[in-house]
Amino acid sequence: MSVLETPRIYFKGEVAWDPITTNNYDSNYDEFGCETILPGVADRVKVFRERAIATVGTGGNWNPHGTHRSTFYNTAVCGFDAGAGLQTVDPFVTAAVNFSGMLVDIEPFGAFTSQLFFDRMLLGVDGGYRILLPRRSRFVDRYINFGRNSVNTMIAGVASVVWQTSFAKADGLRIDPFDSPALQALASAIEPDDVLGLTVRFNAYRTVYYDNPNLTGGSPEVQKEAKALIAKLQAGGFQPNPARSLLVGVVGLWRKGESSSEPCERTLVPAGNSPLGSSWARIDGTTLTLDLSNSVPEDQKDLHKLDLGTLTVAAVDPATKASTTLGTIPYTQYDREAYEASAGIVTLTIAADAGQNAANQDLQLQDSSATVQLGELALRAVPALANLYLDEGHRVNATFQVYRRGQPATSAVPLTLFQMNAPGGAPDNRVPATTDANGVLTLPLVGASAGITAYVPSFSAADNPALLGGINPQINTYMYVRMLPADRALTELAPTWENVYAYVLANWNAMAPCMDNWLLLNDPEQVRAYAAMLKRLTNPANFEAFRFMPVTRDMTAGQRALLYKFLDAPALHAKVEAKAPAPHRSAAELSRSMRRP
Repeated sequence: MSVLETPRIYFKGEVAWDPITTNNYDSNYDEFGCETILPGVADRVKVFRERAIATVGTGGNWNPHGTHRSTFYNTAVCGFDAGAGLQTVDPFVTAAVNFSGMLVDIEPFGAFTSQLFFDRMLLGVDGGYRILLPRRSRFVDRYINFGRNSVNTMIAGVASVVWQTSFAKADGLRIDPFDSPALQALASAIEPDDVLGLTVRFNAYRTVYYDNPNLTGGSPEVQKEAKALIAKLQAGGFQPNPARSLLVGVVGLWRKGESSSEPCERTLVPAGNSPLGSSWARIDGTTLTLDLSNSVPEDQKDLHKLDLGTLTVAAVDPATKASTTLGTIPYTQYDREAYEASAGIVTLTIAADAGQNAANQDLQLQDSSATVQLGELALRAVPALANLYLDEGHRVNATFQVYRRGQPATSAVPLTLFQMNAPGGAPDNRVPATTDANGVLTLPLVGASAGITAYVPSFSAADNPALLGGINPQINTYMYVRMLPADRALTELAPTWENVYAYVLANWNAMAPCMDNWLLLNDPEQVRAYAAMLKRLTNPANFEAFRFMPVTRDMTAGQRALLYKFLDAPALHAKVEAKAPAPHRSAAELSRSMRRP
């Protein structure tokens, strides 16, 4: 099942994160109304930008000139497992892994809803050894682990997170193996009808800021870096300040019934005060595979892994509590070297009868003192779409699939569905529910008004968010829904430049100075000149695309309608607004104007 089944391909490297961070604060952005909070002054966009720069280092806004782009670099295939353990000798090993996406939070004030919009992923090179992966759905982050790195205390430096999506054979997925045994094995394995395609899962960790891995939160050194960035920003020009993380990842099979967006294998969550993060397991005959990619923390600057001694995987009978040891994991199988070599995935050989019995037992991971560090939650409900945007007035049926010990449920399952506020910190409502006979819960949703809501399924007190003080991403699965207001009043406005800029474009002109490098949103000539391109990039049909505008995906239907009326009627605007004929501008002049400060 999934990446815990062989064959699989491992990769490792680094990733840059370049989001605009100004909209992470309610003093700057209304996440319900989808509007930038502009000051009440004449040149409000200019003042907003200046204030955004001034908050660097004090208000937490570390990247006001971000582009939202997220790019792999120094990332390459580092090994594979075709069923005989880790191997590194293959023509495909060292092949580059190429990815570029747009990092966007559906709920920008928190860390639970990050997603990567992109067009394709490529391992290898076109024309050579490669795995070509056209996008089916965006990457989403899940299971953020805030206890991953206590040494790196800079902002998200303490955390790690799991990213996953799947790619369908029907969408143009292609493997060109040539004489690579690793790729030949993968190409053969995806042929059966019950294999839908490939899943990519990666773990991002050890995030650094200001290109300085030695910074600690709140230190004088951080203020020094912030002041240096402020000076660059105030001097003018384009000054992005991306954060950077390490990553390890895996490519494996995506079978029918498996979630495309997040792990759905047998899930082990932290017990008590365990320092470990959640992990996932699969038992296949005499093989037990455990994904520790998001689990064992680093406890030193050099990324040394916490040593818990020899770990034991046990199966516990839920009724009698009798425990059976399935296998052991010495430290050398989960230390830094092992982690980077196989993306934190550990494989054990177990007795056949023990594996059969464990199918209905709860898995545990114990440390060398027999203390339980991770325990299995047998039931999980995974949303078909983790992050959902819904326009006011629109209807949709969202679904959750219940998994029982890593397999889709085959009978009706009762549960409680919690409706949480935007931060995920308090339940607004709770509804008893029961799935259908296939373990699927259908949730009819209507875009009634602007807002952000989280839906959290729960089966017992062990994963009950109300008892845990809100969503715990190490334990709870969840779906976020952002309802965009209709803004119907905007459709009644005259499509003048003054209205379009004031009610539509000023929002992003203020929040996204990076746009000055491509299109001046305060220049009516440029906006008109690129009408066809703007309509294509803002078309809801292209919502999942890398270049969709606005990148934050928060344009309302009313804003889009007003913008399109302006773009579709240039003659009207020339008559109403023009005081004198506009001078002709050559292509060269327009080209230069896009790069002016």
